Amino acid sequence: MISKCGVICASDCRAFGTECAGCNELEGRVSWAEFYGSSHCPIYACVVKKGFETCAECGLAPCEIWYSTRNPDASDEAFAADLASRLRNLSAITSR
Repeated sequence: MISKCGVICASDCRAFGTECAGCNELEGRVSWAEFYGSSHCPIYACVVKKGFETCAECGLAPCEIWYSTRNPDASDEAFAADLASRLRNLSAITSR
């Protein structure tokens, strides 16, 4: 199960299985979206608005929305690793 932004919920998301059933299953209505003044994840909403399945189809990832939704508790190194992981995951699904 891969989210619109390339997170593999089961392995990459600490909230999966406890407070989150998965971004796609929740149609982007994740609990943390409220921190951005929204009911939906801004990345999820963008992908749906553009009519894509994932950010991979857009070709702009990581975009400003990715940077604006950065976990404020993450170090620069952790954030860079997260971006790299998500981009690898997206690349893997587009090369199938």
